[in-house]
Amino acid sequence: MKIITDSELTDFLSKKPLYAKILVVSDYDKYHESYVNPLDYINKPFKFKCPREKETQTFKTSVYSNYFGRYIHENTDVNAIPMEFDENTRSFNMTFQLSGICQSCGAKIEFLINAYSDKTWDERETGVNSGINIFIQKVGQLPSFEISPDKIVEKYLTDEDIVNYKKALINLSVSYGIGAYSYFRRIIENEIKRIIEDISTIDFEGVDKIKKAMESYKIDHQMSNLINVVNDFLPKSLMELGDNPIKLLYAQLSEGIHAFSDEQCLKKAELIDKVLTYVIKKVNEEKYQLLDVKEAMKKLKNGC
Repeated sequence: MKIITDSELTDFLSKKPLYAKILVVSDYDKYHESYVNPLDYINKPFKFKCPREKETQTFKTSVYSNYFGRYIHENTDVNAIPMEFDENTRSFNMTFQLSGICQSCGAKIEFLINAYSDKTWDERETGVNSGINIFIQKVGQLPSFEISPDKIVEKYLTDEDIVNYKKALINLSVSYGIGAYSYFRRIIENEIKRIIEDISTIDFEGVDKIKKAMESYKIDHQMSNLINVVNDFLPKSLMELGDNPIKLLYAQLSEGIHAFSDEQCLKKAELIDKVLTYVIKKVNEEKYQLLDVKEAMKKLKNGC
């Protein structure tokens, strides 16, 4: 049995649009509490833009617990239909309201969730695994879903790539992998040089090599040579990852989109988003920390 993690559930609530669905339990076992009761969905923290404060805040999930009770499976007959399943349809199908409560101001977000099985109880497989999967689908949300790019990333990107980034996120939200992967590749192609230029402004051991490589690139326009130099010299914050994120991002441009299935493209797009966001945040943070320190030193030198 595989059960959805808290992070997977909260990512679903905060980032997926209306009618998105996700697997919550595989090989359902009626003797285990496993997301077939609304009470299984409570007290899950997630980040969301507060409709009242207009800032990203921490929310926690809640249901009307006085309405929903928990079933106790006393019947030891393994063939007896679970109490959560409908006697007539012999399947599981439940729709309930799930609230997200802002931990800062108490504002609410409402989700209407449909939980259902992909098989009837009679269609289950014998043995250890039942073969019954439980899914949830978001069938209602108030306030309605909207794409909210990371503010630091949005501020960093060019106007063209802000548009590309929002399109990539829209494609991700509806699980269209090829579209999302295409837009992220375009962003990498446009932004990789700017990222390396900003790295060359940071004070760290080896930065002179990158500066020299940047000068060579302006003459020969050989990006692969520039990437090879960057591969050997990076700020500590990016080296801590154990691999070179710049090289990994650039490598995505050499892979043909049509060589992968839509599912593979979707996974690649999700991973690119995480790596790209991390790199931009780290480079942006170190660049502006350096500027702040230089400005502070200048003021001290000039007597404030």
